[in-house]
Amino acid sequence: MSRPPHPVATRAEVESVLRCETPPRRSPLFLPAIYEHKAWFIGSTPSAISRDADLLTRAVLAEFEAIGPDALAIGVDVYNLEAEAVGCKVTFYEGDDTSIPGIKPGNHVVQVGDDLTKAKLPNPLQDGRMPVNVEAARRVRQAVGPDYWLRGAISGPFSLAIGLVGAETLFMACVDQPEWVRDLLGYACRIIKEFSKAYIDAGVELIVFDSQASPDLLSPRMYEEFVLPITQDFAAWAATQGVRDVPLIIGGNTTPTAALLTRTGCNNLLCDFTGDFAAWAAVCRGAKKALRRNLPHQLLKTSTPEQIYQAAAREVARGRDLPGYLMGTAVIPYGTPTENVLAVKRACLDAATN
Repeated sequence: MSRPPHPVATRAEVESVLRCETPPRRSPLFLPAIYEHKAWFIGSTPSAISRDADLLTRAVLAEFEAIGPDALAIGVDVYNLEAEAVGCKVTFYEGDDTSIPGIKPGNHVVQVGDDLTKAKLPNPLQDGRMPVNVEAARRVRQAVGPDYWLRGAISGPFSLAIGLVGAETLFMACVDQPEWVRDLLGYACRIIKEFSKAYIDAGVELIVFDSQASPDLLSPRMYEEFVLPITQDFAAWAATQGVRDVPLIIGGNTTPTAALLTRTGCNNLLCDFTGDFAAWAAVCRGAKKALRRNLPHQLLKTSTPEQIYQAAAREVARGRDLPGYLMGTAVIPYGTPTENVLAVKRACLDAATN
């Protein structure tokens, strides 16, 4: 395997940034969000690589070689695997169709009021496509070595709950049957822990995606009531498994819940491109949490490398004095030119000499 065209951070460097243990780096860590776009690096499709450990391994390593991010994530359609493993059906696309796999509408395995105390838990080495991700994680770890931050993608509890029962049903249940919703979130968390154990055994860290819990969909009051406690439970459990650094990815304008998110136990939080950077920076500085700022996906897809570089340089400069500052992107669309993504990394590296 060849190495990337630009230097990448070591595990120790990443950990020191995430824990805000050192003065701000002149060059922020570079963490682009590449999921379905992984397939593009090997001329494949999201549906194909998400079902084949060989293809997924090749795609992740091709991303590593082409982009050289400071961390990689094992995952394609990151919100579907846990729900699929306990019985939900996923739509895949054949041939050259590059659409992203998704849970089939109306295909939910839990009904409001179900007794979930003995509900199915997945075997990550056998059920659904969990074995594909776990095996790819193991192979990529072997290829990149132990001194690199490699993460397995898992759903957050609220997003998984929506996959299990449906969005409208869940939101109604939050009002009508709040205790049952807490039971459902507990079940979702048990599923997530099973998947996480397999990732940890494969030698990788974790990254949690819970964008269905964004204030765009869920009020701060409801987040605090329902989602915060179960996320705290998961982060505390992860620490007992030796995972100290847990990124929590919630897209959209999360400014209204920024202070709540610092209480989750996760130490790498996201200010998406629609969020208020100044407000987020103040919250994370006070709470000593690492902050990732995203560039818009449309900018990466449609602008020139020079325009992207200038936009990235402005965001890099805004976080220059912030401990734990990370430069990221929204999810990069399939087929985005590599030079566009590298323009962001170039802005990060150039900050070290300016």
